[in-house]
Amino acid sequence: MSELTIYFVRHGKTLFNLFNRMQGWVDSDLTEDGKEDAIKAGKRLADIKFDCAYSSNTGRAEATRDLVVSQLQQHPSKVGAMPEFREVLFGYYEGLDSDQIWNEIGTPYGYHTQEAIIEAGGLRYARELMKKEDPSHMAETYDEVINRWQAGIDQLQQAYPNGAKVLIVTHGTSLRMFADHLGIETLNNYPENGSISTLTVDADGERFTSYNQKD
Repeated sequence: MSELTIYFVRHGKTLFNLFNRMQGWVDSDLTEDGKEDAIKAGKRLADIKFDCAYSSNTGRAEATRDLVVSQLQQHPSKVGAMPEFREVLFGYYEGLDSDQIWNEIGTPYGYHTQEAIIEAGGLRYARELMKKEDPSHMAETYDEVINRWQAGIDQLQQAYPNGAKVLIVTHGTSLRMFADHLGIETLNNYPENGSISTLTVDADGERFTSYNQKD
């Protein structure tokens, strides 16, 4: 099979990012700094000839995608949205204060921060505890997110069997989880707004050749 190269860009900073709110399937607008994040990412990618440019189907990702594309020297032939690359669904906790929620989730198990939970059991464990404690029982598990992302990558392979360069604007937690799934050490290494991570897909499998690069 021919090589597929996917450039994942985390969306620009949003109001909920600024206020440290859980932001999964809920949405908020890009801040002025967030728009600048997107423009800078576009400038770093300007020389690449992308066959297509997609984002998740959230407003913040679509707005970031359009700003990135505006900086490219050559406009991709296809621009659209792929819901497979959405952020993790945080269930009942959507829109709430992130530090308070992780303290609430972790306290019954002896933890008070998300970092402490991840250090103890990894990202899979963090998703497991959120799922257990979520009153709505809607929060996604690790495997649900990975399978969703993999379905998106499989779709791209089918659409571009001869290889392609693809831009995907996505989200921090789900990107971090997929990198973790493929063996990247992500402890204390959360994707920054506007950062770029590069995934290569070929006959040897899937691997990140870069992760969370901003400069």
